[in-house]
Amino acid sequence: MPEASKPAAGKEVVSILPSIAFSDLKNHKFDEIIDVRTPLEFAEDHVQGAINLPVLSNEERAQVGTLYASDKLKGRKIGAALIARNISDHIMNHFQDKELDYKPLIYCWRGGQRSRSMATILKEIGFQPSLLQAGYKQYRKTICNYLCTEENEKDGETNLERIKLVRISGATGSGKTLLLKALEERGEQILDLEYLAKHKGSILGDYPDAGQPSQKFFETELYNQLEALKTDKVVWVENEGSKIGNLNVSRRLFERMSSSPRVHITVDMDDRVDYILKDYEYLISNPDLKLPDLLKRIEKYAGKKTCDAWLKLLGEKNYRELVVGLIKYYDSSY
Repeated sequence: MPEASKPAAGKEVVSILPSIAFSDLKNHKFDEIIDVRTPLEFAEDHVQGAINLPVLSNEERAQVGTLYASDKLKGRKIGAALIARNISDHIMNHFQDKELDYKPLIYCWRGGQRSRSMATILKEIGFQPSLLQAGYKQYRKTICNYLCTEENEKDGETNLERIKLVRISGATGSGKTLLLKALEERGEQILDLEYLAKHKGSILGDYPDAGQPSQKFFETELYNQLEALKTDKVVWVENEGSKIGNLNVSRRLFERMSSSPRVHITVDMDDRVDYILKDYEYLISNPDLKLPDLLKRIEKYAGKKTCDAWLKLLGEKNYRELVVGLIKYYDSSY
């Protein structure tokens, strides 16, 4: 008898998805950058301009991770089901009005299953998705190398090495930030680190209406600001320490600032007091900000006797003498 014919081997169909390195993004144009990580991951940090369309919620990612640790196959099945359901919701709610020439850039943590799942389905619809090569993990590595790696260890000179920094220094209350803003209004380039850090630099420097960003997001904002600066003009920056509130100024920037030219401003005590009373008025007018508790933060540095004297002045609403006392403390600390 003739030998039975063997069934033809199935042909595997693989969707080819373009993968773009972060360093090459400036050479491409995308309609949207989509971060498919969880809302918590996105809130901590994300690529500038990205929107968040999570394929797993915070709770779902934790659920799948726990399940995968004990039963990989079951974890993959549940993960796939949840991702498919969530992508379906995004198609109905976000992608419904997109045309066939729609070109999104999609990323997840490592450029793996979460981003590839969404990109594959969008490609099958007829859109033109691309993946961020190696995902957020590689993006974050790029930012860290830019801000923290020694110049001779990097591939070529970056804008951080090319810009011409000039520091503005001065004692507490001398209006350094005010001068920085005035320079910006006159068309000068500035790098406002306190604005990026959402903090005024002192123990009392918390913004009244915004908490500080994560260290990662601060560095993302810093990277984008540095890359946007022109190298043929001076960049004015306030003289800062290595920390602004709870955030660290990147090592490479701090080294550049420390070796840059410095302009020092001197202001009379009365003018410094007037400036601080105006600049920190919200601490006095808003009891919810709990100024007494903020002053007590300094007690371990200034001593209990000094702190008690400040609290007494605060209780008497003698704000001017309180500010004089704080200025003298800060002057003696630098």
